[in-house]
Amino acid sequence: MVKDHLEEALELFKSGYHCSQSVLAAFSEELGLPQETALKIACPFGGGLGGYGRTCGALTGAMMVVGLKYGATKDTDVEAKTLSRKKTRELIEAFEKAHGTSICNDLIGVNRSNFGGDELLAIRPIVQNTCPKFLETVITYLEEEL
Repeated sequence: MVKDHLEEALELFKSGYHCSQSVLAAFSEELGLPQETALKIACPFGGGLGGYGRTCGALTGAMMVVGLKYGATKDTDVEAKTLSRKKTRELIEAFEKAHGTSICNDLIGVNRSNFGGDELLAIRPIVQNTCPKFLETVITYLEEEL
């Protein structure tokens, strides 16, 4: 049985990967990027960019998927750059329309910008209960737009 993107992303997320990792990894192999490499690339984006609670990791992971699909590989490819930017802006707008913001701390209701290991573990239940809907939003967008 082939897993769908949302199912795969939610499994990865529930097993302990960041939102950014879960989204990128769910799409990576079909876009030519090994899943292990995708998990490494997206790792620093978790927790809102390095755990600072800034831009939502589900959103940044989805942006990486947009880049894999539409990104420029030549500096002169203005068409690809334009399309990638357009798709990214549409993604951000759809996400913010659905959730009111794209800032991780605001989305989960916790300012974790100064948290260390034990404090991050303590809020894990909040993250596990809150973030799946953000994964669903970006994956729905990606499936409609890719």
